[in-house]
Amino acid sequence: MKKIMTLIAVLFFVAAIQAQTLQSLFDKYGNDERFEYVSVGKGMMNMASAFGGMVKNDKELISKMTGIKILTLNQNSDSPLMKSVTRDLNQIVEKGNFETAVEAREKGENVHIYYRVMGNDNADLLIVTKEKDEFSVIWISGKMSKEEMMKTFSATGEKLKSLG
Repeated sequence: MKKIMTLIAVLFFVAAIQAQTLQSLFDKYGNDERFEYVSVGKGMMNMASAFGGMVKNDKELISKMTGIKILTLNQNSDSPLMKSVTRDLNQIVEKGNFETAVEAREKGENVHIYYRVMGNDNADLLIVTKEKDEFSVIWISGKMSKEEMMKTFSATGEKLKSLG
């Protein structure tokens, strides 16, 4: 019984460290004046879904989100700061058990979408865009299962196909 309790405690600790690592990236660069930083909490998202005239599926998805954070740097890709933030993010993705959902490259722009689901319903989605003079990270956190995350990807893909 002690072994099981110890194992459970270690798993919770590892999950907390991974979440803190991603949070630490936003903490580290969010107050730096060279970055643009936006954070939208659950309350604002709920208010938007109440007044936004959204379809039921979109409201349901937004109700499962717990936050959105956006960090943007406008500097040359060769700058030391750009290299530093890119290196920090790559380490977080590698150590944080993120899976690649989408990777796209076109005319000097790279887009990577990563996700991870920890436990039964704790999910993170990272959207990383890199251009010659701009780097952006969008972190969406929520209470979703892996199945709900996959459904979100497929629904988003269908919407994009219908627009194109």
